[in-house]
Amino acid sequence: MKLIVKNDNLIYLIIPINLINNNKDITINKIKNIFLNYNKKYNLLEPGFYEVRVYNPKIVGTILLIEKIDTFDFSEEIDLRITIKDKIKVYLELIDNLDFPSYQKKIDIDNITYKEYLKLIEHSKIIINEKSSP
Repeated sequence: MKLIVKNDNLIYLIIPINLINNNKDITINKIKNIFLNYNKKYNLLEPGFYEVRVYNPKIVGTILLIEKIDTFDFSEEIDLRITIKDKIKVYLELIDNLDFPSYQKKIDIDNITYKEYLKLIEHSKIIINEKSSP
């Protein structure tokens, strides 16, 4: 699992397994359980309302983009609205191209192997394009 905190309101959580199921209700419950258990352990989120967008690129596993919408002042509850995004394109953008001169700065993950992905992910930012289909 890899966690990327962009700012106080935006978090990426990358889970190296495919959580997507044909039944959306089962998928949403599975994601809620995993996320809430992870949050209990690491205390990432304060009480509030969060929108969670779920992406499922084949090579990566599952990407959760968690965006804080509102804070609850009088409740300890964490409320998640989960949306599964089907038609996406995921890229890795190398932080420093000098480390990997044989790769372009922006890499389409559909064009690399899982072994390459594991090597590059630690040196890259993830870019998700919701307007493109895989």
